[in-house]
Amino acid sequence: MNSQLFLSYLFLTAILWACSTEKRSHDIFDRLIYYQPEDYDDSLLVGTFPVYENRITRKGRKINLYVAVTPALVRDSLKEPIFMIEGGPGVGVSHQSYFYTEEDTNYRRYHDIVYVDARGTGKSSPLNCLAIQSKNSPQEYFEDPYRKSELDACLETLRDSVDFNFYQTKYIVEDLEEVRRWLGYEKINLLAISFGGKVALQYMDRYPGSIHSVVLHAPDAPEIDYLSRRGRYSQRALDILFENCRQDSSCHAHYPDLNQEFEDLMKRFKKGTVQHELIANDSTYLIDMSWPPVAAKIASMLYNDFDYIQIPYLVHAAYGENYTPLLEAMNVTSTDTSYVFADGMWLSNICSEDIARATTNYEVVERESFLGDYIYQTRKQACDHWPVEIVEASHYAPVVSDIKTLILSGNMDPTLPPETGAKIASSLSNCQHIVIPYMGHMFGDLTNLDCYDHYVVAFFEDREGQRSISCFNEMKPQPFKTPAEVN
Repeated sequence: MNSQLFLSYLFLTAILWACSTEKRSHDIFDRLIYYQPEDYDDSLLVGTFPVYENRITRKGRKINLYVAVTPALVRDSLKEPIFMIEGGPGVGVSHQSYFYTEEDTNYRRYHDIVYVDARGTGKSSPLNCLAIQSKNSPQEYFEDPYRKSELDACLETLRDSVDFNFYQTKYIVEDLEEVRRWLGYEKINLLAISFGGKVALQYMDRYPGSIHSVVLHAPDAPEIDYLSRRGRYSQRALDILFENCRQDSSCHAHYPDLNQEFEDLMKRFKKGTVQHELIANDSTYLIDMSWPPVAAKIASMLYNDFDYIQIPYLVHAAYGENYTPLLEAMNVTSTDTSYVFADGMWLSNICSEDIARATTNYEVVERESFLGDYIYQTRKQACDHWPVEIVEASHYAPVVSDIKTLILSGNMDPTLPPETGAKIASSLSNCQHIVIPYMGHMFGDLTNLDCYDHYVVAFFEDREGQRSISCFNEMKPQPFKTPAEVN
């Protein structure tokens, strides 16, 4: 090839690349419209994309997927967009857009941030079950969380219009791929949280050519069976928390017998219900408290550092027969109904994918943790009543991939701890697994959070020399709560 022809070739290639980049940049502006929600620093681009609920026959009911994009600030140097994938299952991802639309966030400097509420969640035809969420009295917080009457009420509302079998993970993956093509993106990054890890991994398996890189935060995965291990994982996190309290001079001084107080408190409850008079909202409630819901609340507080630093105080107060702080933490006087979580979608997904595998792997030893098998048993009871088919066995195969992947696990995670992250990483040949010492399942109020954000953005942008894992050790919780601080 002579020099003139070679230069012409380079010039033509540059033009084609520029046109392609311009097309990718402009598609979101052609497909979506500007909208600035109240209290947002900047506008989003929003719209809907219709998909068939039944992706097999492609007939019948359609779901309008809610799609939102935070446009990158520097549009002449665009990098691959970041598709956010939320956890749950049952939570719409678009609620995260507030953080990523702030103008000072590094995520949106060179990346469009894309949010697609998964089918059945958020603003994508959510399968809300208000009967399950609504509580009419504090006592209901100590009753079966999935009563048959409440499940029937939800089914009565949804059954005639919804086929619950089409809320499996694989259909969410197909939706995302269609949205990617519709928005005109070639390769994308995935940032997936918890259950979103299962979606991201199956996306990696089905559409590897569509992906640049992946970040999995406390991920679930097809091969992970967390439901049959929730008790053990929660016990592990609680043991770490109590040891951290013992090594902290202030915490240990206030709660020197924390482990024994917790054991004695648990024994007290297991002898029978504990009655407590709660005064709140100008009313007096006599509540019969039982251990499983209390244990479930403690396990849920281990999810993030903002909550877990309160546990020693709550245990100590309850041990001294002051149960009011614990009941306030359980928010038992709330009668609000949340539309953030779509129970119908959650049940449709876990009952088809998770509960059968958990039942197969269930071991009696699970009952020995402070939480016992309460999570498994209540979910199984609900799923026995929910009309879905079980996924095929191939669903549970580990995803094998060489796509560049980062897994971030919380050392104090009570549901998907570092061992599950390591298991997922074992079949990903181009994977880095980082354990954040004081992180639970999610963040609460850890210090030095910029470390996390800078590392993730540098990972997406292939800036190897600008990433250091040492700063993760500086992400620390606030001091443990003490009686003086609470009062």
